[in-house]
Amino acid sequence: MISVIILTRNEEDRIKACLESVKWADEIIVADNDSTDKTLEVVKKYTDKVFVYKGQDFAQLRNMAMGKVSGDWVFYVDADERVLKPLREEVEEITQKGDKSAYAVSRRNIIFGQEVNYGPYKDDWMVRLFKRDKFKAWVGKVHEYGTFEGNLGYTKNSLLHLTHRNIDHFILKSLEWSKIDAKLRLETQHPKMTKWRFLRIFLTELYHQGIKRRGFLSGTVGIIDSILQVFFFYMTYVRLWEMQQTKPLEEEYKEIDQKLMGNDFQY
Repeated sequence: MISVIILTRNEEDRIKACLESVKWADEIIVADNDSTDKTLEVVKKYTDKVFVYKGQDFAQLRNMAMGKVSGDWVFYVDADERVLKPLREEVEEITQKGDKSAYAVSRRNIIFGQEVNYGPYKDDWMVRLFKRDKFKAWVGKVHEYGTFEGNLGYTKNSLLHLTHRNIDHFILKSLEWSKIDAKLRLETQHPKMTKWRFLRIFLTELYHQGIKRRGFLSGTVGIIDSILQVFFFYMTYVRLWEMQQTKPLEEEYKEIDQKLMGNDFQY
């Protein structure tokens, strides 16, 4: 028996195709991270096994969903991923004859409407298929990964990953994730951010994304994506700088307003 777990959060425009691509599974479980749009209305047309979780710890969300499955094999699929027919057939065969405890699945990535295969999008393997009795837990709050007992196998076929749908989608997602990343760095007592550290981080990441990962050598989309990745990384450290301040910036502005009102608006 194959159980598919899908994580959702405000995915009303994307979730139908994802669900259609996995409706062959014996069981579909949706772990929703407090959607405020019509995601759950769409989901409930495909499954009644829907569980809502309020929080931003993706590992906990995945672990919670694992506790609800009844299948012998569990396949994790994200809302912006599609299980292509060759992969579906391979997964069905693995669950009958597979001798590994878990399988990594590669992804074909579509960003800004084009399939790309450079840098971080080349050999994009994700461990997503688990034999339930060998699974241990997901760990990590953002870049989470599954742990298990036994050996890892690799599928021959790939998921289709439809990401970076437009600039708004990328920026909104980056802003949300940068909050989590910055908080994690603060909790590990990251050195205080200074002007020289900001400059070094910016130049290092620009080289990493554009040259080392070959983004600047991969056409228009590669250049766009590389610069946006630098923006996301840089935004994480700007948020960290905010968190390291002795007083929240909002408090600073409240104090300015109070002084203005008490001093006949002289500044």
